[in-house]
Amino acid sequence: MFLLAALLLLLNVAQAQESWREKPPPQWTQEEAVEVLNDSPWAQQVRLWQFSGRQLARLRNGRTVVYRDAPNRPPRQYSVPVGSPEPERLEAVYGVRWSSATIVQQALERLRTVAPVLREMQAPPPELSADHYVLTVRVVKPPTESGHERFARAIVYDQSGRPMRDEPPRVPDIFAGLSEEELSDRAELRTNRKQRLKPDRVLRHGLGTSEGVSFFFLRQYDGQAVLSEGTKWVEFSFRSKKGDKLKARFKLAGMQLDAQPDY
Repeated sequence: MFLLAALLLLLNVAQAQESWREKPPPQWTQEEAVEVLNDSPWAQQVRLWQFSGRQLARLRNGRTVVYRDAPNRPPRQYSVPVGSPEPERLEAVYGVRWSSATIVQQALERLRTVAPVLREMQAPPPELSADHYVLTVRVVKPPTESGHERFARAIVYDQSGRPMRDEPPRVPDIFAGLSEEELSDRAELRTNRKQRLKPDRVLRHGLGTSEGVSFFFLRQYDGQAVLSEGTKWVEFSFRSKKGDKLKARFKLAGMQLDAQPDY
């Protein structure tokens, strides 16, 4: 009985999360349109752990301290034993979305009506192309130290007995400082058919919370459809200067609108 109840609960939750499927786009709520843009077969949010460059060590009481400020800096000296140092990693979240899909454009248009400011925060590309698949990536959560991580840091004292607290590390997102040409070199689409596709061009757009990077991949190559029959999944990947790898895999069978491929 318990297992059956749990399965029914999961089914109800899944149906509630995709309530937009039962309505035409003009009737979507703000929440339903946002779900299409962030958590649907056409969009996903990817957690990525990025290195800060610092090393942390743990004390016997469980609190942590900064062991080394940067790879080229000497280790700090403490009056108590510290554990083995480990690289500090900060959680970032990136949204990856098929902007060229019709249903994604419908969701953006719905937000234009019910929540235009929220629409801009979704980083819609200023242009699309009938000849390209367009994937847009935006920073949902920059790589920052969480409140829990700050609380876990031990308070240390200087020689005068005054408490010292380290500033939170400043880590740029994986696109920071890269030209559109460099962005293109570091991105690709990979399929289950062992295809590896490079962007035809890249476009930066928006500012601040509305900033996004759109990658344009040709729909046809040498007269043949790039995502031809037999393509089951497509994976977008991006490699940062520091070697961080952002990956988002999409199953084409789920990217259907009115029983037709929509990407």
